[in-house]
Amino acid sequence: MDVLVSVVIPVYNVERYVADCLDSVIAQTLTDIEIICINDCSTDGSRSVVESYLGKDVRISLYDNEVNRGLATTRNRGLELAQGKYVYFLDSDDMIEATALQELYTAAERDSLDAAVFAARFIYEDESMRPKFGTNPAAYKGDYPDVIKGQELYKKWMKLWDWMPSQPRYFYRREFLIDNRIRYIDGMLHEDETFAFDVLMNAERIRVLKEEYFIRRFRASSIMSSVPTMRNVDGCITILSHVDGFKTDDDELKKAIEFYKYKIFSDVTRKYKAVRDSGQSVELTAEAVGDAVCENVGDDAGVRSKEDWLEKIAAAADKKYEMFACSSYYQVLVTLMIAMTKGLRVDIVLEKHGLETAEVLAERLMECLPDVVGYAYVMPDSPLVDPYIQRETAADENLSALLVHHVDRVIRQKKFFYDKINVFWDLGYFGTYLNIKGIKYRLHEDSLNSYQHIRENRPNYAYIFNEEELKAHKGVVPFGYSEFAEEVEVNEAEGIQVELGEKLVVNPRAELMKALTDEDKKHIFDVFLPKDFKAERVSLLILTDPLAVTGRLPDEETQIRLYRDIIEKYGQTSNVVSGTDSDGTEKAASGDGAAIGTGVFIKAHPRDSVDYKSVFPEATVIEKTIPMEVMNFDKNFHADKAITVSSSAIYGLEQVDEKIYLGSEILDNYRRD
Repeated sequence: MDVLVSVVIPVYNVERYVADCLDSVIAQTLTDIEIICINDCSTDGSRSVVESYLGKDVRISLYDNEVNRGLATTRNRGLELAQGKYVYFLDSDDMIEATALQELYTAAERDSLDAAVFAARFIYEDESMRPKFGTNPAAYKGDYPDVIKGQELYKKWMKLWDWMPSQPRYFYRREFLIDNRIRYIDGMLHEDETFAFDVLMNAERIRVLKEEYFIRRFRASSIMSSVPTMRNVDGCITILSHVDGFKTDDDELKKAIEFYKYKIFSDVTRKYKAVRDSGQSVELTAEAVGDAVCENVGDDAGVRSKEDWLEKIAAAADKKYEMFACSSYYQVLVTLMIAMTKGLRVDIVLEKHGLETAEVLAERLMECLPDVVGYAYVMPDSPLVDPYIQRETAADENLSALLVHHVDRVIRQKKFFYDKINVFWDLGYFGTYLNIKGIKYRLHEDSLNSYQHIRENRPNYAYIFNEEELKAHKGVVPFGYSEFAEEVEVNEAEGIQVELGEKLVVNPRAELMKALTDEDKKHIFDVFLPKDFKAERVSLLILTDPLAVTGRLPDEETQIRLYRDIIEKYGQTSNVVSGTDSDGTEKAASGDGAAIGTGVFIKAHPRDSVDYKSVFPEATVIEKTIPMEVMNFDKNFHADKAITVSSSAIYGLEQVDEKIYLGSEILDNYRRD
């Protein structure tokens, strides 16, 4: 008979499960198959179970490894033995649905596929294992209706983190694997990762199917559920080295690969910590990882590469790893100051609704601070979530589903990984998600001393000051009143308008800034400011607020009138000088890069909608993307006066002679008109 599909089944110590596996393959509706079983020196009765099937079905063959080779090498042997047009690798403790091979073969023939990928359903050896492995993805989050090139699929998977390397979820045209010399790396653990990567980098035609053909069994004694060893660490390092060696001119693919490397790096850091904390040796030696793995490293350059990766992993493992969700440039600045002064490694979630250049900022964070920022995620906007209308969200099923879609790919499995999760705003995407899911977090004051002005600046939340209304409130309760907010970190405790009790933690941001080294400041400066930026001396600096956007003023025209009045009242020019001439007399500022002392500078709030460049052409507008506090890092910047309605950022400025905080009561005059 013509063999249409070769099913390769490595067998090792699965006496309890291998019969179920074989029964599921024998029952396939596609009958023109061969079943290649390779016993990898099992020490239990696995071989005898397989041997008992030889007389029942002539399609089954049994081979033996002379010594234990591991899953990767055994699968390679199975590929060499295979005769089918297509090949499928099945683990001997798992199963497949009866129609799987028939439908996969039909799809592959119809669409001339190099590979097909499909969904799974899970079963558990013991229900107590469900919480541990329940977060493993069984289905794909994205929609993939068409045949697609492997590299394009990889890019889409990385954007959604839909990466599924598990080999029993792949169905291959055997000639495709042979022609592209795709093999498992002998001796390594986590061999699925490099194999699946090579498949996607080479496949011209691949399709993702929604059907749950694969039945995955989670069991206590499997590799996936056992305590990590240095072999696990070495396997992840091999993945990093393997992927790092792939060259491409496709910028989007490069970004996808960098994201994948970050994910592997984060995972191997966790594994390394587990190995170290369990008392095992963390030396990357032949004795620790096995001769076959070390032989695979190759020449001295390869050995050095592995040592370099291990050094980076060890350094990252020595730091606490925390996540911060930010919705303003100032919050990103505070995150960096906390991370640098406390020796943290952080992932940063950038909530795009408050960060209009989030994509650029994410790249700058990872480029300028690779030892501090593991990865910067960009959380997209959504029409269903408006943090400024402050929709009560916790009971909104549509919103809950949306948040899961947007946030799960970031936080899934990570709540067990980070030492702490931090947010600056309870009712942003991330804060709401954490409350819906019941995940503990540390809340940070969203701007400098904002808790001292909640009553006037946040009238929507008057209920938090009324005990009866607070008890009756449904939905997420902000400002640290949520039961899931374990701590609330503020700049100073004096004058705050909320009662936080033991949750309250004081961490002065001026002290954080003072603790930064000159090198720290330079790196932060590089994150936010363009290289050609030149600091100046100004007579009046206005820090705006998004008054129209938040409804505190009726429209932009009223907001513009307010700031025009402020400029007329406070924008008197001053005789500012810039150094001295050679004879010691003062000279006025002029020329390229010289200080300017007679202008009005406007620092627009990141969420302010007014185009100040067109409204006030005589003024200099500082980009929204620059937290004003970063200007403290350049001594050439100075302001005679700084003024704001209610931006607490004014208190964080150091090089200002006079600070004027008008307060929200000034808005009454404009609301009445």
